[in-house]
Amino acid sequence: MNHELTPIDIADKHFRDYRIKNDEIVPVYCPFCQGGNSHDKYTFAVNKHSGTYNCKRGSCGATGSFHQLLRELGEVTHKAKNFEIKRPKVNYIPPTVKVEPATSKVEEYLKKRGFSKATWERRGVGEIDGNIAMPYYENGKLVLMKFRPPHKPQQGEKKGWREKGGKPVFWGMDLCTPSKPLLICEGEMDALALDECGISNVVSVPSGVEDLNCVDLCWDWLQTFRKIIIWVDNDEPGQGLQRKLINRLGAARCWVVKTERKDANEVLVYDGKQAVRDAVKNAVEVPISGLTRLGEVKAFDYDGTLRIKSGIRGVDTVMGGFMSGQFTIWTGVNSSGKSTLLGQVMLDSVDQGFSVCAYSGELPAPVFRYWIDLQAAGPNNLEYKFDDIKNAKVAHPTREALSKIRNWYMDKFFLCDSYGSVTDDSLFEVFGYAAQRYGCKVFMIDNLMTTVFAGNEKDFYRKQSDFVNKIAEFAQKYDVHVHLVAHPRKTHGRLTKMDVAGSGDITNRADNVLAVHRLTPKEKSEENCDTILEIFKNRFSGQQDVEIQLNFDSSCRRFGMPSDVGVKRFGWDEPTIYDAEQLFAAEV
Repeated sequence: MNHELTPIDIADKHFRDYRIKNDEIVPVYCPFCQGGNSHDKYTFAVNKHSGTYNCKRGSCGATGSFHQLLRELGEVTHKAKNFEIKRPKVNYIPPTVKVEPATSKVEEYLKKRGFSKATWERRGVGEIDGNIAMPYYENGKLVLMKFRPPHKPQQGEKKGWREKGGKPVFWGMDLCTPSKPLLICEGEMDALALDECGISNVVSVPSGVEDLNCVDLCWDWLQTFRKIIIWVDNDEPGQGLQRKLINRLGAARCWVVKTERKDANEVLVYDGKQAVRDAVKNAVEVPISGLTRLGEVKAFDYDGTLRIKSGIRGVDTVMGGFMSGQFTIWTGVNSSGKSTLLGQVMLDSVDQGFSVCAYSGELPAPVFRYWIDLQAAGPNNLEYKFDDIKNAKVAHPTREALSKIRNWYMDKFFLCDSYGSVTDDSLFEVFGYAAQRYGCKVFMIDNLMTTVFAGNEKDFYRKQSDFVNKIAEFAQKYDVHVHLVAHPRKTHGRLTKMDVAGSGDITNRADNVLAVHRLTPKEKSEENCDTILEIFKNRFSGQQDVEIQLNFDSSCRRFGMPSDVGVKRFGWDEPTIYDAEQLFAAEV
């Protein structure tokens, strides 16, 4: 029994990266045109209920039913669940006309186009009622007859036509052998041109760029060829035909011919037989997004790669800094200090000369700034005001320090100020603006994972997976580093990488995974510290499960290693300890 496919099944199998918007499945690239020369994204959509599809690119315009989509993607052995279309059996009518030998007028026209008599007779070309007749055979039986005038068609005159009722198979298929590559071209004259040059394993589509029923009708025959070369007209309709053929036949076995001339016949007439043979010999593989030869990959320049220090010596020793084009997940149980520690990392990035942008879905903007200002001030720049409600003193940066801190990070620290109302699309729109307009190199998301992905469990995990893919795409597109806070499943005890909430795609996709553990009183006495920062994963170095001891200063909300001597002073307080231009010369 055949497996029944749904639109979601097709998306998972063929689209790789896609998103669901309302009732539509929207892949990154159209499977028919791949976004064209400009690589336009999100122009193609499939209705997740009916399976109907369309591409909004004018030069593509692919559209059809789910049943057609299955055929276009090569899923001919499967049924479309709830959309099975029973196609009526077609009774084709064999041609009744008889081909006569070509007269002088037809011979003269064919010779002018570069064809010898032996070539056109080999393909059965002759004459009927003064027109060139081209018979189509399948397994030795005449199944279709096409005609064209023996001259350049005048305005309003048909370029070609066929006898009604015939079966539209490939022209010349009976002359081809699967032991050689098959060459498919757009018209009979091009097939004759190739045959004239000694390339005999060639066929032509029967209807130009109008339809490809021939692929359905000759599907089993086409499967016998391991390599298929496509040579279509060098114009927009021809390129559209090429895209359709590649999608139907499979990019893995397709090569394409590229020339400056309009078609194969024109190359023969103006450049000669050897130019035709060379064009076929130089056919190129069909490129596919995401696949390249390793030898063509740019060599990795570790010293020239943009890396941002965390400001925590132990982390930087293990990881070598946070690399641009990557993203890091931070996790920990509630009140473990992960958001606080990440705020400190953002300040250290500013201190190194990098602009940063943060989203905090858990803190209103004024509270977020208050916490950041405390960390920037440090313990030596605080004053304490008595709070009647708390019945205790509360720390604040001094007025002088606060003014200097504000001026220090004014054009370096940006906040996505959409507390409680941001969506993933709007977040990346703001982040993209910050990267382009202000050159932000470090981004913080705290935390979108549990606030905007409503729906059932399947949708929840799918949306989370889509979200981390967007983070990775954003980091690479803008050559930045993104820090993401992800809450764990459990709420107490020591965590492992598998305790990060959501699907496994979250930690698998991340370049680094760090966890903050706040120790119990007993653990503090044993460890001689109050916090453990554990590096679960560092993709570049391969190191994992490395523990770094930290102590927490609650007055200024700072973390530091117990072995560090003295109080760190940020750039607003004294000249920065970092020389960003020397250490990060690779920054663009």
